[in-house]
Amino acid sequence: MEYRQRTAILVVIDGLRPDAIRDDTTPVLHRMMGLGWVAGSAVTVRPSVTVAALTSLGTGVSPGVHGMDNQSRWTLPRFRGLQPLPGELRRHGVETTVVTPELPGSVRWLAGALLRLGGVARLKASASEPTRLVDTALHTLDKAQGPAFVVAYLNDADLAGHAWGWMSPAYLQAAGAIDRSLAGLMSLVSSPEHLVVITADHGGGGVLERDHDHPHPLNDAIPLLLLGGRVVPGRGGDLPAHLLDVPPTVLHHFGAPTPPSYRGRVLEEAFTAAAVCG
Repeated sequence: MEYRQRTAILVVIDGLRPDAIRDDTTPVLHRMMGLGWVAGSAVTVRPSVTVAALTSLGTGVSPGVHGMDNQSRWTLPRFRGLQPLPGELRRHGVETTVVTPELPGSVRWLAGALLRLGGVARLKASASEPTRLVDTALHTLDKAQGPAFVVAYLNDADLAGHAWGWMSPAYLQAAGAIDRSLAGLMSLVSSPEHLVVITADHGGGGVLERDHDHPHPLNDAIPLLLLGGRVVPGRGGDLPAHLLDVPPTVLHHFGAPTPPSYRGRVLEEAFTAAAVCG
């Protein structure tokens, strides 16, 4: 695919631990690590639960600020005074689409309402099979009429971790299925107008084999990988990285400034000098 405008895709792999990325179980991701920039050490927010992490990705602030820190508490976060990433992108002419597995009716309605409040243009529910979900995300980019940001959320590894345990054979099998779905992203790596960000919302299995919300390095550690024509290939990050660094980095890719409220930093070391300056 050739892109005439700047685009970006953020792939959030729920519950993927960095040590699950191996050449035998996730060969696509393992190859991508050699083609892009990889954080040497990246961590998520606390508490290390999905709703907290995803809301931090969408707002650029910690759970202590946005208020969504419990998976069972589906109430409106404290949006007053926040500057959600999709809204900031929209101010600079970039539309955001979120692609998720099929959601129950009530959850889909609430998720859609929250996303629209944050500036998301559309929520697309896809078949939960990873390849079809990633294909939906790529199709959305391909059909974009202007600068576009697409978020693809894949939860198979997390489901397997809760059911059978992190790093169990079933968990690694789910990670492998997700890995195969990412092969389509390889066509984007050489595009100077495109940015691919792959990360996770949390790890798992640190304290309890089938959970991830307790403070523990294995629950907090996440993979963080950047690819694209403006990213320095084959470089590893020496500085600590954080999930909160993703929103400023996405804004940087589109030439937009980071709001003062954001707590992360632009991962400038991942980009060529021309891309950092330009």
